[in-house]
Amino acid sequence: MTDHPIPVSELPVMKECCATCPFKRDKDGRKQDQELADTVMSRTLFQAQQICHGTEGDNREPHNRCKGAYDEAFTIYQRLGLEPEKHLK
Repeated sequence: MTDHPIPVSELPVMKECCATCPFKRDKDGRKQDQELADTVMSRTLFQAQQICHGTEGDNREPHNRCKGAYDEAFTIYQRLGLEPEKHLK
């Protein structure tokens, strides 16, 4: 891990949900892990962005933001009439 954390806004958002993403939908459209997805959103919405843990590797170095959490937050911000791009930096 680096001595100085990388600003999350500088990390790219994953292009697709990783294999372990709780936001990933199954063939019936349900989230892979609804309870964990809810926990992530309640913890990060308006406070932070979720790092994709599936791409960290053994050294826990962040490489990407979570696609599922990003998309969920984007939709919520839009519905609230906020500017998603401004709040997801």
